[in-house]
Amino acid sequence: MLTITDLRCAYGERIVLEIPICTMAPGVHGIVGLNGAGKSTLLNALYGFGRNAAARVEWNGTAMGHMNTAFQEAENYFHPGITGREYLELFMSGRGAKDVQVLNELLEVPLDALITTYSTGMRRKLALLGVLGLDRDVLLLDEPMNGLDLASVRVLEAIIKRLAERGRTVLITSHVLGPLVALCDRIHLLQHGRFTRVFEQGATEGLEAALFADLDERTGRLIGSWHGPRA
Repeated sequence: MLTITDLRCAYGERIVLEIPICTMAPGVHGIVGLNGAGKSTLLNALYGFGRNAAARVEWNGTAMGHMNTAFQEAENYFHPGITGREYLELFMSGRGAKDVQVLNELLEVPLDALITTYSTGMRRKLALLGVLGLDRDVLLLDEPMNGLDLASVRVLEAIIKRLAERGRTVLITSHVLGPLVALCDRIHLLQHGRFTRVFEQGATEGLEAALFADLDERTGRLIGSWHGPRA
C-alpha cells in the first residue's frame, strides 16, 4: 500500500500541491489533470524532490526512496558521447541487465549506437529500460507514452500490466485519456493541486466531463461573447 500524508509543495508563496491523505493499493494508477494541475510536481514529490518536511510518503510502512522506487521523468538527461548500453550499465547489473535484454527484444532500442543519434521515441524507450531494470516496488512514469509509436505504446501497456500482476504499484501521468482508461485500475483526477475524484476501471463515465468542466465553462463563455470572423 502506498500512503501519502500531509504532502504539500509550493513555488514561493504559490501552493501547487496539497494532499492531506491518500492511499493507493498495488496496481496501475493514472494521474490526470490539465496543464498546471500538479501532475509532474506530484511524481517529483513522491520521489522526494521539493516536498515539505512534514510530509510522509510510504510504501508498506517504509519511507519511499531510491531503494524501493524508480522514476522516469518527463525529460531525461543523457550524457553526450555514450551509447545506450553504456548508459544502462552505469546503474544496473545482474538480473536487471538480463530483464532489460529481454524487454529490448520488444522495444528494439539500438543499444550500441550513440544516444545522440536516437530519436525522441528511442530516448524515451531507453529511459524506460533503465527504470524497469531497477526492479523497484513502485514505478513513477511521467508521460511515458510521449514520443512513442503505436507499436511501442502497445508493448509498454503489456509491460505495465505484467508489473501489476507481479504486485508492483505503477503511477502514470498522461495527457491522453484513452490508454489510461484501458490500462489503469484507478484514475485519480488532480485539480488545483488536490485529488478531486477517483474513477475505477470500467466506471470512467464522466471522467472527461469532470476533467474539462472548468475549461469548457470558460471556453463557452468567451466564445459566446466573440463575434467571430466577418462573413
